[in-house]
Amino acid sequence: MDVIVDISVVLGKFLYYFLESLVYKIIPKTKKNVAGEIVLITGAGSGLGRQLAIRFARLGAILVLWDINQEGNTETCRLAKENGGEKVFPYTCDCSNRQEVYRVADQVRKEVGDVTILINNAGIVTGKFLLDIPDHMVEKSFLVNAISHFWTCKAFLPAMIKANHGHLVCISSIAGVFGINGLSGEY
Repeated sequence: MDVIVDISVVLGKFLYYFLESLVYKIIPKTKKNVAGEIVLITGAGSGLGRQLAIRFARLGAILVLWDINQEGNTETCRLAKENGGEKVFPYTCDCSNRQEVYRVADQVRKEVGDVTILINNAGIVTGKFLLDIPDHMVEKSFLVNAISHFWTCKAFLPAMIKANHGHLVCISSIAGVFGINGLSGEY
């Protein structure tokens, strides 16, 4: 008897979500308007962080760009401005350094305002086998790829909670779920 109930529940949910997806194909959900939102992107100096900055610039967001690479971050700032970003603020910040994260976060609050969308995108890999990775790079990998998320959230989440408005986005990789051979190089 339990099997029949379980199958009925699964089929009922399938039918519901199938019909819901058809409705949303015909009547799409409205997209969030991010114009005027203060969006902080870590790891903005290249790759996905740069692409996110360009996209948010086109959508009218106020951009706060963090990266350890000042040159790359400056280039992202230029590209964001070329793509409609009117207010773009680049900051050099080493996300693996807790004190620096808190110091630059205070500077952002004073110079730009309270961040309403935080995108934790910074990440590093070493591109070596485990036994070939120096210990300091293992530590750096954990500091940037995981622990820095806690520091940035602690720095900006209280203002979001107080305002009852904000979003936290943490970018990750399938490599966090499945081990991928040799995926440990800095990018």
